Amino acid sequence: MTPNYDEKYVAHLFDQMGPSYDVMNLITSFGFSEVWRAQCVGNLKITKGAVVADLMAGSGECWTYLRRRLRGTGKILSVDISPVMCRRQKARLGCAGSPVDIRCENALAMSLADGSVDHVISGFGLKTFNADQLNRLAAETFRILRPGGSCSFIEISVPEARLLQMLYGWYISSVIPLVGKAFLGGIDCYQMLGIYTAAFGSCAGCADIFRNAGFAVTVKKHFFGCATSLVLVKK
Repeated sequence: MTPNYDEKYVAHLFDQMGPSYDVMNLITSFGFSEVWRAQCVGNLKITKGAVVADLMAGSGECWTYLRRRLRGTGKILSVDISPVMCRRQKARLGCAGSPVDIRCENALAMSLADGSVDHVISGFGLKTFNADQLNRLAAETFRILRPGGSCSFIEISVPEARLLQMLYGWYISSVIPLVGKAFLGGIDCYQMLGIYTAAFGSCAGCADIFRNAGFAVTVKKHFFGCATSLVLVKK
């Protein structure tokens, strides 16, 4: 099976996964998904009063870590293409913390104004884009950031070590879909996440796309390369 990068398909895929996505992430990553989200936010020097865009925000899983940095100030602009995920985000709004502006729209063509945000973060959304879409994402991210603004993307990745690569590939392509079927009512769309991950490789593979868009780029590895992140600064 080959990855399907059609934007309507991806939106529908996450609509299907929406009700179970948080739980599946936690179970299938052995809790590392939360560690990696915290590290994604921790890559940046986010201070009180900042405006932060959370792209491909899912159900708002990164908000907890952002709110700890913002301390009730600033603003979170939450962008996701899936209506189901955005409805789940609204359920989180009752939690105390910095205000959140939820926008159900495509991160490749956002309504956010030029230079309107201090930071951009995103957890586990890069793999659903092909090279052309990543170029569009890099341009959009550069556009909405103020000069000197920074960005952190983190993504599940294929580790470089051969043995770990084989075990990890088997786990995400075979075990994760079975967990979805066993515990979450026969949901088999999680198989596509493994296909996206295998095609994506790691953040190192798209670093040049963001460099060419005008960013200073740093690539980081997490847990032996099972996740990687891009830390970007707008020059």
